[in-house]
Amino acid sequence: MEVIKLSYPENDDYLKYVIQKQEKGVAVDCGSVVLKKGQVLPFKTLDAHEITYLVSGKLKVITKDRNEKVMNQGDLIYLNKDEIRKTETLEDSKILFFLFKET
Repeated sequence: MEVIKLSYPENDDYLKYVIQKQEKGVAVDCGSVVLKKGQVLPFKTLDAHEITYLVSGKLKVITKDRNEKVMNQGDLIYLNKDEIRKTETLEDSKILFFLFKET
């Protein structure tokens, strides 16, 4: 068991890994992100399934097939590793994410 204090990126970084573990064929990453209003993360996929919790702020997540969701403070989203998506930051936001992939 391990307890780690949640922290956020500093300076010009937008992403910080808080926990990175690999056990029994599964890699788990947990990290935090800080995005400024108006910032856009372009269309992309990841090599892992993602669960994201919006700690504060407001985001719009759009998939390549035009599925669009607005996330508000306290919302969770699950994204399959194959979903092509982009994120638009509607308000300054703090995010906690979890990535899961087979190794």
